[in-house]
Amino acid sequence: MKGFGIGKLLAGVALGSAYGLLFAQKPGKKLRSELAKSKHPLKDFFDESLKANKEARSASVEWAKNSEELQKVMLSGKEQFNAVVEAGKEMTEDARQEAQKALEDVASNATKAAQDLKKSATKKVQSVTKSANKKINTAKKTATKKVTAAKKSVAKKANTARKTASKNVKKITKS
Repeated sequence: MKGFGIGKLLAGVALGSAYGLLFAQKPGKKLRSELAKSKHPLKDFFDESLKANKEARSASVEWAKNSEELQKVMLSGKEQFNAVVEAGKEMTEDARQEAQKALEDVASNATKAAQDLKKSATKKVQSVTKSANKKINTAKKTATKKVTAAKKSVAKKANTARKTASKNVKKITKS
């Protein structure tokens, strides 16, 4: 502690003593007489100083509570706090509205995408259906031609078989 001297220590003790005496609970004469009778005058003096210090603090706190100027400052601080809270609420409302708009945009985009997908799927189904119908019609024509050819072939074979059977019946009946 460089620069700390006995003079400063004594000045501090003197100021503390004066402070203790000014704010003591007891008048100076009574305090001095009690200190003179005490076995530990220095300890009793410091105890009295501590009591005076506590009282001074209590008085300062009480003054602060009742001070108009302090009340104004506190009220101003409260108003500023409320303004900050209100601004926060407005910011929260703005953020909520922005989020809602973003969600509505997402929903709108999703609806449009679903509609586009539905159109695309419908076109594909129509295209596949058309292609399938062409193949079915081609298969029907081919099947019809084959059935007609098979009928002719069966009819021809049946006629040939009938003629042969008729000839054979005639041969058998002649014999």
